[in-house]
Amino acid sequence: MDAYASIASLYAIDFADVLDDVDFYRSLARHTPGPIVEFMCGSGRVCVPLACDGHTVTGVDISAAMLSHIPAHTQYRASLPLTTIQADMTEWQPDQKYGLALVALNSFMHLQTTAEHLAALQVAHRALRPGGTLVIDLFNPDMRHLPDYKGDLVLDKQFEMPDGRVVQKFVAQWSDTAQQRIHVVFMYDINDATQRIQRVNASFAMRYFWRFELEHLLARAGFAVTDVYGNYDLAPYDAESSQLIVVAQRDKKR
Repeated sequence: MDAYASIASLYAIDFADVLDDVDFYRSLARHTPGPIVEFMCGSGRVCVPLACDGHTVTGVDISAAMLSHIPAHTQYRASLPLTTIQADMTEWQPDQKYGLALVALNSFMHLQTTAEHLAALQVAHRALRPGGTLVIDLFNPDMRHLPDYKGDLVLDKQFEMPDGRVVQKFVAQWSDTAQQRIHVVFMYDINDATQRIQRVNASFAMRYFWRFELEHLLARAGFAVTDVYGNYDLAPYDAESSQLIVVAQRDKKR
């Protein structure tokens, strides 16, 4: 089921100004041989700027609705060296080899089971050439704060759609520490000029990871971790880090 189908157009606008990680990936791409594959690429927030830099990029996402909004990205041009493929990351059969693979902004957390995690990492392994680089960017769980996720509905932000309608975004989250999951609800209230409100909802679960759990999964899939960062400025990872960014290299066996 496509959890984002109902909110794809709103999500693309909502996250268009989330740019903290884009420069990180652009710098990484400049120093890593391509081509590039971005798994769970969504509406093109990362893969479009990379293609604008001249890199040959393939964007893979399970959601046709999300992929359909890539041409609406402000930097998109039809001439970009960007190919999009609708596919489940755990099942995709790559037909070429890549030098760099990305899973940005918590997207890997949509996979819920160890079987899914390993299947996805094995696909990434098959997609990369020997010695290729995989980057996974995740939320860093903090046990001091996870119990605070109790399902309270909070106003997250307000933004305007291209047609002038105003959207209020509400978010509710609650954690299940036994299952390492955060259940999330996005609620968008779209207000038109007559003060009528259209409400659009989406709900999904995010499975968080601990550092060495992820390193173990990567090792099982044939990767060796080369770097672990705590933010997009490449600060060392520690307990106070906002992110868990893992850079791994595919084994060099052919």
